[in-house]
Amino acid sequence: MRPSLALSIACSLLLASCGSTQTALSPSAAILAQTQKVAVLSVPVAAEVKFVELILTDKKGAAQTFSAVPADGSAVFQLGKVGNGDFQAAVRAYDASDKKVVLYKGAAPVNLKAGTAATFPALTRVSASVTVNATPTLDKTATFTAKLGETSLPMTVAGGVASVKFADVPTARSLSVTVQGKASDGQPTQTGSATFTLGDGGATVPVTLSEIASCPVVEGAVTAIPAIQGSGAASPLVGQSVTVRGVVTSDLQSGLGGFYVQDAAGDSDPATSDGVFVFTGLGSAAAPQPVAVGDLVQFTGTVKEFKSPATATESATQLDTVSNFVKCAPGLVVKPVEVKAPFNDLERYEGMLVTFPEKLTVTDNFSYGRFGELGLSAGGRLFNPTNGNVSPAPSAAELAARRIILDDRSSRQNPATVAYLEGGTRRTGDTVTGLTGALHFANNAFKVQPTADPVFVNENPRSATPKAVGGTLTVAGANVLNYFTTFGASTDRGASSAYEFGRQKTKVIAALKGLDADIVTLMEVQNNGDAALNDLVAGLNTAYGAETYKAVQTGVIGTDAIKVAIIYKPARVRPVGSFAIDPNPVYSRPPLAQSFQDLGKGGVLTVVANHFKSKGSCPTSGDVDTGQGCWNQLRVQQSQALLSFAQTLKTRVNDQDVLIMGDLNAYGQEDPINTIVAGGYASLNLRIPEADRYSYQFGGLFGYLDHALATTNLNSQVTGITEWHINADEPVFIDYNVEFKNNPNCVGTNCTSPDLYTPDAFRASDHDPVLVGLNLSADTVTEPVTPLSVSATGPDTVTAGQPYTLSVGAGGTPDSLKVNWGDGSAEETLAAGATSAAHTYASAGPVTITVTATRGAETKTATKSVTVNSAPVTGAGRLVISQVYGGGGNTGAPFTNDFIEIFNAGSGPVNLNGYSVQYASATGTSWAVTPLGTVNLAAGQYYLVQGAAGTTVTNAPLPTPDVIGTTNLSGTNGKVALASSTVALTGINPVGGALVDLVGYGSANGFEGNAAPALSNTTAGLRAGNGCTDTNQNGADFAAGAPTPRTTASPANICP
Repeated sequence: MRPSLALSIACSLLLASCGSTQTALSPSAAILAQTQKVAVLSVPVAAEVKFVELILTDKKGAAQTFSAVPADGSAVFQLGKVGNGDFQAAVRAYDASDKKVVLYKGAAPVNLKAGTAATFPALTRVSASVTVNATPTLDKTATFTAKLGETSLPMTVAGGVASVKFADVPTARSLSVTVQGKASDGQPTQTGSATFTLGDGGATVPVTLSEIASCPVVEGAVTAIPAIQGSGAASPLVGQSVTVRGVVTSDLQSGLGGFYVQDAAGDSDPATSDGVFVFTGLGSAAAPQPVAVGDLVQFTGTVKEFKSPATATESATQLDTVSNFVKCAPGLVVKPVEVKAPFNDLERYEGMLVTFPEKLTVTDNFSYGRFGELGLSAGGRLFNPTNGNVSPAPSAAELAARRIILDDRSSRQNPATVAYLEGGTRRTGDTVTGLTGALHFANNAFKVQPTADPVFVNENPRSATPKAVGGTLTVAGANVLNYFTTFGASTDRGASSAYEFGRQKTKVIAALKGLDADIVTLMEVQNNGDAALNDLVAGLNTAYGAETYKAVQTGVIGTDAIKVAIIYKPARVRPVGSFAIDPNPVYSRPPLAQSFQDLGKGGVLTVVANHFKSKGSCPTSGDVDTGQGCWNQLRVQQSQALLSFAQTLKTRVNDQDVLIMGDLNAYGQEDPINTIVAGGYASLNLRIPEADRYSYQFGGLFGYLDHALATTNLNSQVTGITEWHINADEPVFIDYNVEFKNNPNCVGTNCTSPDLYTPDAFRASDHDPVLVGLNLSADTVTEPVTPLSVSATGPDTVTAGQPYTLSVGAGGTPDSLKVNWGDGSAEETLAAGATSAAHTYASAGPVTITVTATRGAETKTATKSVTVNSAPVTGAGRLVISQVYGGGGNTGAPFTNDFIEIFNAGSGPVNLNGYSVQYASATGTSWAVTPLGTVNLAAGQYYLVQGAAGTTVTNAPLPTPDVIGTTNLSGTNGKVALASSTVALTGINPVGGALVDLVGYGSANGFEGNAAPALSNTTAGLRAGNGCTDTNQNGADFAAGAPTPRTTASPANICP
């Protein structure tokens, strides 16, 4: 059975009377005394008391000792064997049972009586003195201060020992004392600390001092870096000369022209930065200082607020004009301060060593190649607020507060080495954690200059193929970024040379081949009839090794320099009826529609290619940017017109399956898209996971401008959709362009960036392509009856003797298409599907061109009025050979064909009727003749003669030549002649007679004066002055350079 409460208390009393440690088991002192008929003494104690000792001395001097562990603020002693009477009581209260540190004491007479409880008076806190002795002391230390708790006392030095005595220090364990020594100017020079136990007998504490790195004492004041920075955006000391001490945290003198220093201790004010940038100069004006990270330095400089560029609205605080520089000590360590998003107030960290503990994501690599910068963001990549990825949509301020820029420690543009690359790229979506560096300010933005290369995680690796979309039929939308086959004219937007075009074409073809879609809608194809489109399809089929694709031939669409287009696989689908173009003038670029039947399952759908008005080129009033980019109202109107157009398409083939594709220049939740969705279309892009729902990057924000929207009926037949991220994530500078790159074809003095071009799909454009999978239901095909129509468009004027190009459009598949040029010449019958025709007028005057289309008994005509102007006759013409290239089709050649370029360097026109260019080998006497056309070559005009094609490789085609020949030129050595006759020349070095000009190159034995330089697969012979220089010395007049073929369509070059 359990013992009774009385028995338990009795046992406790027995233990207490024997001098054992008392545990607080009784409910209260009074109850205990009454129930057990014993004397009880209660001693109130503080919470830190853990053990109490009681000594009772009777009148005879006999003493008994008791102990107790306090509970509930009291130590209760049960004094059963003491007896009744008067006693002298002494109490000592300790912090632990080892009784090393007594915290409280007390003594008082007590009267004890069985059955009653007495309370001991309040105890007194025990204190003692502490003597601190610090050694060794250094001569440079002028004063010492000891700090114990919250009390600091100055110390005296005698015999190499700094001493001080603290009186009345409360006893305690693990007390700490810190000693700091300072030089006469206040900078710390020595420090030390010690931990000790203070009992009631006091303590003497030895402290060993260590030396702190310090600088020589200077005359005058030393200004703390936080005082220079101040608490505002600009320094309160601008223009003043200050002496500064600090620790070097980053040496960027070779890249930024300066280094960062930071106050070793700081001022503990969160509003003021402890670091500052010290500018020592760049280039020939540089005066670098011999610093290393961790150096304690002292110098004098001038406080400046520097703007970069000079037009910037905000400035960076820095020091320059450095003098009296002293390196005081090496090896100091500055701990970086942690910075976490949101990054709203970075001014207080300007110039300091900072670290970002959280994961940061690359969200902007637009200026990566130009400036070596990467935009990073906390919380993942940043999406445009109107894209619909986050609800509610974040504000611009919220997005900005998540951004920080990683720089490359250099202010150089187009750096020869681009930092942080891996595998020739640095894609957005990659991440870095623990980024550490100096916080720099330039270009109105804070930038981290890392102290070590950050380690990136490739969280967004390239994908060699798009994600699977399923289905039995695929439709893609691809922006081909100004695919132009002509270069140099004011209306040309794409590649600036044939060399660049070859690179661009390779990438575009790789992207389209990677999509491998059955139907492809294209955006940004040159609107030069179907020339650029057909060039692309030809190249794509060459890559496949078969006639895999065909293009929907439309000719010129609208008036913009670019158009939309559609290509398809005839083995997979067949066009149903002819194409349709919406003539509504609201469009920037009219949409193109074509119905197709799936040859596998028999399903029918209509695909509409679109390219809405862009968000740029903003007006000053009216349709301005109110949050969705400029021209949003116009894009809404275009959406409304598109819905009407699509409705007519459904009835055209009696099928409800319409797929709207293209660059609508509106993000996912913007008004133009909402308009189409409200009109009965499903946004297929919403099937893509939110984190992956983007096709374009602008200003470090992502979203999808490239859409796929399906009618309700078609939506149920969609098996999948993806956006193949081959473009938006990639740095711009890896594209086909050669500007600023270390490439022989780069023109200028800033060709310094690495050329990271690769012949693959990545950065083929600035938009990611969209791919849709379909599983169409079988349909009954209704062939539309397209009304017969014809159109004729072209320039309003032409010069006599110059070719005039007429753009011809025909609808309804005419049986025949004829052109009457209106000048009495024979009517010309055009080939089926022709979209243009050319004619050269011999004399001036107004003419009316008539185009006639017939289909059975139907006839439609279109006319175009043209004024033929007289050819200017202001002087005599002077024909020269201006360019020779024989490396066409060879390894490394930029072009497939050889060519000869003729130029009129005179002041009047020359009719080329009866002229020829002729070629002979380097030592040959037989001349191959290529007759020229009947053209009045105006002053300053070029004329391109195409030669034979090489057989080694197939490269870019020449611009449309003025005449096509079959002569095979040598790529290194040969002779070219221009003659006023089509009769072959004779001899090694023909002279006189019909000879107009002669060029011998390389080891040729025929030439004017001396031979021009030898050529190669990548170089042509170029006449100086763009053809104007003619000293009759081939060696002086010609130089080897990159071939740049020009035609009669190229800009004129009037010689002085």
